Amino acid sequence: MVIHKTRRKTTTYKKTKKSGLKRNTIDKFYTKPDIAQKCIDIFSKYIKLCPNDVIIEPSAGNGSFILPINKITENALFFDLKPENSSIIKQNFFDLDITPIVDKYDNIHTVGNPPFGRQSSLAIQFINKAAKFSESISFILPMSFKKPSMKKSFPLNFHLIYQMDLPKNSFLLDGLEHDVPCIFQIWRRKSSNRAVAKKFEPKGYKFVNKSNNPDICFRRIGVNAGAIKDDISQCSENSHYFIRFTNDKKIEDNIDSISKLHFQFNNTVGPKSISKPELISRLNRILNT
Repeated sequence: MVIHKTRRKTTTYKKTKKSGLKRNTIDKFYTKPDIAQKCIDIFSKYIKLCPNDVIIEPSAGNGSFILPINKITENALFFDLKPENSSIIKQNFFDLDITPIVDKYDNIHTVGNPPFGRQSSLAIQFINKAAKFSESISFILPMSFKKPSMKKSFPLNFHLIYQMDLPKNSFLLDGLEHDVPCIFQIWRRKSSNRAVAKKFEPKGYKFVNKSNNPDICFRRIGVNAGAIKDDISQCSENSHYFIRFTNDKKIEDNIDSISKLHFQFNNTVGPKSISKPELISRLNRILNT
């Protein structure tokens, strides 16, 4: 299985920068065989296959999941735009006519490691396609899918029944171990919708435009995500939230409270980032006590 941070793993590859590694024309991140086996072992524990069920691997790459999947079922279909294994069918998953498969099998279970794309855009496309016909979806995904905002990518009638962090160095790059922060999630279709996290509104402050007299700017993305400034002149609207306080506390006291916040940034593959819902949840607690 191949992971591409910015492009589909099976399309034309261009030169990309890699931190701490020699740069090559093609960056292919393969799932290590033991990790693929571990994911399928867990899948088998939580998803009980019926005799006429089928597993689809939509982006099979070099076939990391083929052997583990073939151990648990004779009904499996592996697809990729550029197959690297004779068991893989050359097929664009997004163009796949699913009707013959739906007609032939009782349930479809989609399993694998889709390419992520910029800000998980490709992974979300794979989820959207699979959700149209799958009884379950079991994917390796970026750590960002731990966040409620990313879980919204799955339709409400899909419920998260299992989740685990992948071990460090779960992938191979140019034959060497490589670390990409990822999780393995199992989502199952149910007749009822899952509960949706309550949406919080700002209390004691509000988000404003840079030109609307904010009290502080809050860095939302990048290496300095979480930093606050009361001098907003050099703060970009593309990378900052602008906040005006509405509570009865002194501005200095509010800033002091916010400066004590610590954010965890292990829920992402790309740059550090803090979503607005995450920030609202934290600010509501510290500015209203």
